[in-house]
Amino acid sequence: MILTARVWSGRGHPPPGRLEEVPLRVERLEGGALLLPGLTVRHDGDEELFERADLRFDPRRGGGPTATPEHRRDALAFGVVNTAHHLSRALARATELLGRPLPPLVAVVGAHAARHPGWGGGHYRLPAESYSTLPEEEPPVATGEIHLGAGGRLVPLDGRAYLHTASHDPAIVYHEFGHHLVHHTADLRCNRRRAAGAQTNRRIPLDEGTCDYIAAILMGTPDIYGWHRAGVPSYSARRRRLDAPRTMAHFVGGHLSDPHADGAIWSAALWAARCELERGGVDPGRFDAVVLRSLERIGRSGDDLPVEVAQRRRRRFATALEAILAEDEAGGGDLATVVETVFAARGIEVGTANNESRWRARGGLPAGIAVGS
Repeated sequence: MILTARVWSGRGHPPPGRLEEVPLRVERLEGGALLLPGLTVRHDGDEELFERADLRFDPRRGGGPTATPEHRRDALAFGVVNTAHHLSRALARATELLGRPLPPLVAVVGAHAARHPGWGGGHYRLPAESYSTLPEEEPPVATGEIHLGAGGRLVPLDGRAYLHTASHDPAIVYHEFGHHLVHHTADLRCNRRRAAGAQTNRRIPLDEGTCDYIAAILMGTPDIYGWHRAGVPSYSARRRRLDAPRTMAHFVGGHLSDPHADGAIWSAALWAARCELERGGVDPGRFDAVVLRSLERIGRSGDDLPVEVAQRRRRRFATALEAILAEDEAGGGDLATVVETVFAARGIEVGTANNESRWRARGGLPAGIAVGS
């Protein structure tokens, strides 16, 4: 059945966009859950939200501390509907670009609220033996789950306070969807070679950067976090603007680095290439398709190598660039010159490890320093 849903548009206006009403194809309403083709979105509780087939809920400014119980229920229902719309849209676009559907996806709104009520972020979880933060009481489904926090921080919107809850923010929903896409294509951590219940949920810069790019192309803006991080300077790595002039000179690397900040170099290079191609008359959707299919090319490579070696190759930006160029060549190769030029300007070139690219971008390798991956 097709129902009318009220959502934040996520595009065509500074994030989170405009409130708009859109058609949403729903297979079933189940109390606090929406079941759509290939997608289940539910809230982490037993409250009944969908007693009638009407998905036009008021966001109630996130349901902040002064909201009534009725308004908090409306805000929760809006979050489930908003998440369902944006994930449904993302799944459809990925199917179009890849030529095949992704495995089913589950999203939980208000996850971990009982033990961590102030958590306002999101993460993508696979079944694992342990979790570094926010442990799971039940293992996630094998195909992957998106968890969205209930929120605890007030941010401005139209001059008034709004409780920033992840399910109300299209940027966070799309970023976490990106992890589902990357996992089922590039498999950067070689999880397919691990036991089903012993997957790893640690992310690497290439993963985080690709997810920001996915969010940007779905939102049509490089400033994907411009709502809840409006107070962060536009040049800061924390803002993660895709039009920032970040290069491999900013790369940190290592276990203590923030993969989101290092990944912002990769997402900025992708965005710059997309914009440059568009200025030359190329449909940006063509480049998006090349990028997504290149992820599948990465996921098909190195299965004959030891896991450690395959993982090391898959975390290099150069490996991802090589896959993009190979995918472009398979389609005629008319994007390669622009892509290589743009990426080289960011310090990313074929055949170089991340650390080597960093030192080159900073002006040279110090004496006595060995180049790693």
